[in-house]
Amino acid sequence: MKGLKLGLALVTAGLLAGCASDGNVSNKSYLRAAVIGSDSVTMSFFSGEDEVMTVSADSPEEALSAAELRGGKKIFTGFTELVLLDGCDCTDTLERMLREWKVAPSCIVACPRGNGAEFLTSRTAEELEGAVRVAQEQELIGRCDIVNVLGELLGSGSAEIPELSRDGFVGKKSIK
Repeated sequence: MKGLKLGLALVTAGLLAGCASDGNVSNKSYLRAAVIGSDSVTMSFFSGEDEVMTVSADSPEEALSAAELRGGKKIFTGFTELVLLDGCDCTDTLERMLREWKVAPSCIVACPRGNGAEFLTSRTAEELEGAVRVAQEQELIGRCDIVNVLGELLGSGSAEIPELSRDGFVGKKSIK
């Protein structure tokens, strides 16, 4: 009986170990930030080897699929820290980001001043996110995580989000 229990325990432990290649972190790209435009999406990743990638697409879902095909890796969006809205339908885009991409509820929503796609190549997503966090600490902008921004858009029809330039935080902008 002890042998059976021990065998069962070893089999269970083997199944729970998660040895499948799908769980290997080197088989995935981890999205750090995205600029969502009306017809393209620019993505920045945590890994330096993945660089910045721009894909043409009519929706965030199409962009994700196209980026996975181009990069040859599945893209994990659950750690996304920053989404820049650049001329897209804000409410629809943010709903898709939560529902389809499953971005973190703490993901910051902002808009670019100028060409947002160039921001991710000229300045890292980490620096842009840091500029927003400092502006929040100084009470220059309120909560601008994706859940709060989407809640305001669905509730009142508009929301205030940070506006970013190449130099960081430049002010607030109302979106609808």
